[in-house]
Amino acid sequence: MDENKNRDEALFTALDKEKRKKRRKRIITVLIIVALVAAGLVIGVTRLQATVRDAVSTQTDQILTWAVTTGSVSTTVSGEGAISDVDTEDITIPDGVDIDEILVEANTPVSKGDVLATVDMNTVTAALADVQEKISEKDKDLAKASSETAATIIKAGVSGRVKIIYAQPGDDIAACMVEHGALAVISQDKYMCVTIPAGELSVGDKVKVLRENGSELSGKVESTARGNAVIIVPDKDAMPGEHATVLGKGGKELGKADLEIHNPIKVTGHTGVISAVKAKINQQAGTNTILFSIKDASTASKYSGILRERRDLEETLSALLTIYRDGAIRAPFDGTVLTIEDEKDSSTSSQDATQDASQGLSMSAMGISDYSLTGQTASTSSSTAASDTSSSDSSEKKIMTLSRDKEMSVKFSVDESDILALEVGQEATVTIDSIGVEKYKGVLTGIDRTANSKSGVTTYSATVTFEKAEFMLSGMTADVVITISDTGDVLIVPTDAVNKTSASAYVYTASDPVTGQLLNPVTVSCGVSNDDYTEIRSGLSEGDIVYYSKSENNFWDMYGFGGTSSGFGF
Repeated sequence: MDENKNRDEALFTALDKEKRKKRRKRIITVLIIVALVAAGLVIGVTRLQATVRDAVSTQTDQILTWAVTTGSVSTTVSGEGAISDVDTEDITIPDGVDIDEILVEANTPVSKGDVLATVDMNTVTAALADVQEKISEKDKDLAKASSETAATIIKAGVSGRVKIIYAQPGDDIAACMVEHGALAVISQDKYMCVTIPAGELSVGDKVKVLRENGSELSGKVESTARGNAVIIVPDKDAMPGEHATVLGKGGKELGKADLEIHNPIKVTGHTGVISAVKAKINQQAGTNTILFSIKDASTASKYSGILRERRDLEETLSALLTIYRDGAIRAPFDGTVLTIEDEKDSSTSSQDATQDASQGLSMSAMGISDYSLTGQTASTSSSTAASDTSSSDSSEKKIMTLSRDKEMSVKFSVDESDILALEVGQEATVTIDSIGVEKYKGVLTGIDRTANSKSGVTTYSATVTFEKAEFMLSGMTADVVITISDTGDVLIVPTDAVNKTSASAYVYTASDPVTGQLLNPVTVSCGVSNDDYTEIRSGLSEGDIVYYSKSENNFWDMYGFGGTSSGFGF
């Protein structure tokens, strides 16, 4: 037993020694690993410090200085667009004339008097006879219209009390309408009103309204809204525009204001001359009560329409006579043929437009014999509907377009931040790379402030006009620069030297020669600025030195942190 016990104890002792030996080896291994890691960290930190010193040294080398000096700063708006001819004219011929042959080609120069096209003279002769006959018909219509005298009347159209009469005998109705917006005004609901601060007034409260002549009217609060009270009084005696004082209980003054028509109805018209005023102020009128008599209403509208159509025919006749005399279509001025119309698509007849205008004229003329405007009716003994004589047979077709070769224009986009700085008349510089580096003087002739939004970007457009030069062709791309402000003899610094916050701007006036850190910020007031220079209005004096850096490749960039845009502030 003792022998077995001793053998077991020896075995356990041996096992314990083996465990302690393995534990020591593990500890030694861990210590070696820790030592190696620590050594690696030391080496890494040392190298990182060296890299930082190199990066800072690189940045320090890019620190720039500037001595504040005087100079000029200008700001510009620029853009590009396609140029086009401005002073163009369509060459047209009266409808019914046939072209034999077009003798010019597009984009070729022509001189005044050059034959552009030959025509079928038989069609010219026929067209002349037709137009002359139409002119004779218009002369008859004019004679008939001038001999007619239309007597008309204007009725109230609604029941109410006449409170204002603008039109007087001899007044032109159209002129009266333009000046006053009505011939007369009727109170439709028998009330006048006055509006004062509501105070403690409530709907239905009874008050007194003191007129300028000292008389009192019984009033009632009709409504209260937005701090005001509307008080109504009978319209029999009170007049619009009359100053009134509102009195409450015990004669307490509640407010003052001018009386107005509570529910006004305007009596209107549009043509003719007032021959007599039948209405009277404060007259109670019915729907058929005659307010005004009118003369020359139908004649004025009808005569002017016929005369306008005759003048169109006169122009057509003149054009036909010119073609008949020349035996061809000739260039009316020196210029360039821009386009030639396809004969199948060249007819640009004004027939439809003329018919529409005639239809509108006919309606106007008919309106004279049967007024349908608010509060207006009329009657006439006899008149021929204007539509009988208002149709015009004059039309034309375009055969080509000519340019006078005097001016061209370019339309370009303008950013929303610049559009308000532009004004018509500003000078511009235009360059067209396809024909050379020469700069042409232009003028801003148009600003379109209609927004054009695309992909979240809003732009507007502007047009610059300039003198046409040799080799300029419509469609070429032009660059435009407009100087919107230009300062001279002001203190300037590089724009890169100015640091801006939401509330101020500042520059640095010193730097650390070792680290390159910018020091001593000074707040400045800035004026005009562009990509290169900024005007300094206060904060610096001429000769002061400012420090700035253009470095964009610093330590953080090298390790992928994004430089200044990363938010680290370097």
